[in-house]
Amino acid sequence: MDRLQRLPRIERLRPGAGRLAGSDLNLDPSFDRLAAACVPLGITLTEDRYRCLCRYAELAREYNSRVNLVSRRDIDRIITYHVVDSLAAARLVPDQSRCCDVGTGAGLPGIPLAVVRSDIRMFLVESVQKKCRFLVHAVQQLALRQTEVRCARAESLEPLACDVVLSRLTGPISRTLAALARHVRSGGTIVLYKSPAADNLPQSLLARHGLTMDRRLDLALPLTSVPRCLIVLRRAIP
Repeated sequence: MDRLQRLPRIERLRPGAGRLAGSDLNLDPSFDRLAAACVPLGITLTEDRYRCLCRYAELAREYNSRVNLVSRRDIDRIITYHVVDSLAAARLVPDQSRCCDVGTGAGLPGIPLAVVRSDIRMFLVESVQKKCRFLVHAVQQLALRQTEVRCARAESLEPLACDVVLSRLTGPISRTLAALARHVRSGGTIVLYKSPAADNLPQSLLARHGLTMDRRLDLALPLTSVPRCLIVLRRAIP
């Protein structure tokens, strides 16, 4: 895959900015540690992409002092948990895919995936204006040329006809599946980030949206050992 273009310089945070008082100042893993964590996820991490992920985490911490992007208890583990969790789906995204991340919030999982997969096109879908401003800024600062922000509710957008639709949204899937399904092309997939305790999706619900269960991937995330379940649904071909 092509190397990332040289990133513009991002002003460094003041010591302690956007962090919990008394938190560990060594917020991000070393290149070697993160690269090793990416191996079981099917990713070969380069130093350029490592620096890009660290800059993304820096931007998120800075903005989090003004906009609630991630929980304050997670501010010190943006990379070790949130980024690694986002990258867990990389192997489920075919080469040259057109993708969207619905309800992206802080840009998770879309931005980390766009960083390590320069071959894909990514749409970040978010309805909260304050979060959208952060997303636009982050995409520009990280020089993610293949990534676009769509500031709207997923159900109000023109269908994006994506190969892969990703979502870390929580809450009842029955409320969100319709919005996700309208943006996946025939034969494409929806990847849901869920806990291992997630209930099986009713066949009647899947059939209503022209979906079938493709596979379920259970894993323990590298670095944190947090259990994660990735559910893959496929849109039927008429």
